[in-house]
Parts: sequence; structure tokens; C-alpha cells
Amino acid sequence: MDLKQLKKDAETGISLIKNTLDLEKWRIKYLGRKSALSLFFNSLSKLSLKEKKEQGQKANAIRQLFSSLYEKKKNDLESNLSFSSNFIDITQPGEKIHQGHLHPLTSTLNDITNSFQKIGFSIIEGPEIETEYYNFDALNIPAGHPAREMWDTLWVKSENKNGESKMLLRTHTSPMQVRFMETNEPPFRIIVPGKCFRYEATDTSHEIQFHQIEGLMVGENISLSNFKAIIEEVVKDIFKQKVLIRFRPSYFPFVAPGVEVDIKIKPKTKNQKSKIHNEWLEIMGAGMVHPDLFKRAGYVTNRWQGFAFGLGIERIAMIKYHIDDIRLFFSPDVRFLEQF
Repeated sequence: MDLKQLKKDAETGISLIKNTLDLEKWRIKYLGRKSALSLFFNSLSKLSLKEKKEQGQKANAIRQLFSSLYEKKKNDLESNLSFSSNFIDITQPGEKIHQGHLHPLTSTLNDITNSFQKIGFSIIEGPEIETEYYNFDALNIPAGHPAREMWDTLWVKSENKNGESKMLLRTHTSPMQVRFMETNEPPFRIIVPGKCFRYEATDTSHEIQFHQIEGLMVGENISLSNFKAIIEEVVKDIFKQKVLIRFRPSYFPFVAPGVEVDIKIKPKTKNQKSKIHNEWLEIMGAGMVHPDLFKRAGYVTNRWQGFAFGLGIERIAMIKYHIDDIRLFFSPDVRFLEQF
């Protein structure tokens, strides 16, 4: 073989190498077991002793040259790599800083309140520490009423003087119905978002704390038909697709008649079907405001009528984000929060 040409090709090839991957390919080609140089050494046994000695010395010198070329190039590349790893190019854009995001309950609350605001509802806030009067008595749930068993109450220890009402952590946002009507004249439409508390065992669908949005609309000619039209519009806006609505008779002391509201979400496509698209899901209790509440607020008898409802934020979020355990909302597990 032409050792001079092999040497020339190897030197030209290694001078063009810019990375370790190409260098390894060069090593295999010129120093590997199947390289032309190795095959040449294997063929020396066919030569005469004089030719074997002469050609062997030349081949050994070339192999040593190739090895030194390889080591030198390797050191040069590693040196350049070390320099580049410490080099900072100030013209390059900076790394994007990872930012947090809203909690799924906050996002759901924002979606719901925005939907109601679009159709003229005002947002009102109420106290989380409530009196027994507004939480129960003003809502037709006096002491000893069997309906109080529906609300497992967390009472606040306080000094009661001058016949003041006992204090508690509100069990629902409904106390704001009477509170608001006492100081405001109809017509109006409001929603009251807030946290509620109940002393009960926690499981996949119950928590000791949860969020509600109370709704109240009062006017001279308000009916359940108005309520259904409003809820259909709001729910469709929240889920961004068509939703079926149905009412079921129910009982709440502060409304008459009372209903439970169920929804069934229609899939956008045939492939979208899942569990939430195959069954009715309860999302709120509602009804027409009981006349006794208007009387306690000081309204003219038989002039005003309206509807009220209590919407569960966690329930909507669980349906919207396919969450099967309410306790996850209050868990510090970052893996859960990073899904949203």
C-alpha cells in the first residue's frame, strides 16, 4: 500500500476536525483494528524478511505519528470545550424564568365571577365569622329546626352580653341574602363568593372548608325561567361548550320552591366522550326567595320576588379539570398544582 498517501490523507482529515465525534471516527478509520494500517501490518507476513523489516519500520513510524496527531487533537478539542463552557455570550437572550400560575380554585372562581359580571351581576363580599341570626334564624332555620342538621356548624367561643347572637364560622354564603336586602332596595342582581366551613369528616367529596358563590336576583317579575336562562348562559361560558340543564325538586328552608340543579356536558366531538359526558352532575341548590326573607328585610309585602342559588366552586373545578378528590385542592403537593 502507499503509506505516503495514507499519511497525507490522515493529516488532511484531522486538520478539518472540529468536534470529538468526528475525531473518534478519524481514530477508527486510521488506528482501528480494521483500518488500512492494521490490515497492512497483517499482510507483512507474506513479505520477505528484508521487506518485512523495511516496511514494518515505516508503518510503525506512521502509526506513532497518527497516535500523536490523535492525542494532540483530542487535547485541543477538550481545551476549547472547557473554554466554551465558561464563556458567557452577553448577546444571547437570557433563560426564561419559570413563573407560577393561579391555583385551579382561583382560576375557576375568576371564570365564574367573570361570567356573571358579563350579564350585570355585582360582586359583594360578606363576613366569614357570622352570627347565628344571619346564618340560621333569618333564613327560617331557628334553633331546634331539623334542617340545622344539614349544616355541621363550627361555633366560635365568645362572650355573649346583652342578648347578642352567638358567633360561628359561616356554613354557607346564604346569610348575605338578608344582610344585603336589609340595606339595599330592589331591583338588583348580586353574587357573593366566599369560603365556608363545616365540621364534618373529610373524604373525596367533602372538606371542612370549601368555597361557594351565593347568587341573588330580586325584582318585580323574576321567575325560575329567568334563573334557568341565566344559569344556562353562565355554565356554557364556564365550560366553553353546550351544557344540558335540569331541575330536581329539593328543600331549603329559605326558598320556596327549592330545586337542585344538574348539568350534563355534551362532548364537542365523538372522541371527547368521558365519564363527565355520560351522567348528570349536581352543581348547586337554588329556588325562589321565601317571602319571610323579604319581610325580615323590610320590603313591601307581595311586591318583590326573586331567586337565590348556592354554587360550589370545588364542584365546578372538579368537573372542569377532571379531579376526583376534593382534598387535593388544599394539599401542598406541587405535583398536583403543576398540572394546571
